[in-house]
Amino acid sequence: MEFEEKKNYLGLYRILQAKILRLGEMMDTQSDNAEKYLRQRENARAIRNKIEDDIDAVDGGLLTEILSQKYICGRSLEEIAYMTNYCKRQIERLHLKALDRLVIS
Repeated sequence: MEFEEKKNYLGLYRILQAKILRLGEMMDTQSDNAEKYLRQRENARAIRNKIEDDIDAVDGGLLTEILSQKYICGRSLEEIAYMTNYCKRQIERLHLKALDRLVIS
């Protein structure tokens, strides 16, 4: 799988988070469809949890943290560099290494 495909897959995390919140609100306001929204929300949570598991399986260390900060927390590589006390260029290299090691199960 190419880097762009992996980035798109990881980018789903934040979209799914927004969807989960929206479906929760819809369950509250449209009780006649609550069961449908509950199923959709649980499906979104399952995919989101799978993304978390795939990220955790990268190395459990710095590479996992880079992917988590980037795709779960939404931080830029520059912010991650500052947080981890690495230069931005090194974080860019490590980000590519982390994407290379990412296995989507």
